[in-house]
Amino acid sequence: MGGSTDGQILRRTGAGIAVLHDTSILLIRREDHALWDIPGGGSENDESPERTARRELLEETGLSAGRVHALGAVPHRNAYLDGNAVDWETHVFAAAFAGEEPRALDDAAEVRWWLLAALPDNVSDATRAYFTALRAAGS
Repeated sequence: MGGSTDGQILRRTGAGIAVLHDTSILLIRREDHALWDIPGGGSENDESPERTARRELLEETGLSAGRVHALGAVPHRNAYLDGNAVDWETHVFAAAFAGEEPRALDDAAEVRWWLLAALPDNVSDATRAYFTALRAAGS
């Protein structure tokens, strides 16, 4: 996370990718809070949001993405178990499944395909906003 905030709110940019296959979406269950989410995370070294999303997808699932399209940016605050809080601006992308076998890597405890019509309830408010952006795009 990069240091103590001592009551300050940090600001970060991040990105994630909703990988779609027919009527399903690939989600990961995060190790730290056990909630389902799209693969994604924070930007590193001034990388672009698209580059961040692609890197995080590879790190967390072993998948690479072909063509992606932007769904928008979602502002949200996340309070971490260590007491830090971050105001995020997360850029969300969508990509078609390329046929590789996803696996849980890095901070993903599990990967699973979910029907878009039956998404899990145990997600963060930010992930609910990602789902809303996905539905709005008609993906």
